[in-house]
Amino acid sequence: MQTLVQIPRHKESGRHSHPGIEAGYIIRGDVLMEFDAGPPLRLRTGDPFFIPEGAIHNARNVGTVTTMMLSTYVVDETKPLVTTYQSPAGRIL
Repeated sequence: MQTLVQIPRHKESGRHSHPGIEAGYIIRGDVLMEFDAGPPLRLRTGDPFFIPEGAIHNARNVGTVTTMMLSTYVVDETKPLVTTYQSPAGRIL
């Protein structure tokens, strides 16, 4: 499955995971990709990214424009594409 993900300035996707891999490309913008298990990854226009199956992550727009990411998911179609998680502070982002 392939989608165009857009994240407005000063917003984020919220902590979530996928039942398979996500491979993507930053079409426009600046993103801080935060992972529960590992250091964050700073991504800019033109950068590719890869997120392993089940990795809990959050894409935070840290730029000045709406971020656009082309994401390709190789997932088990019998499972939900996204599972969301509450933030450590107890609120859903």
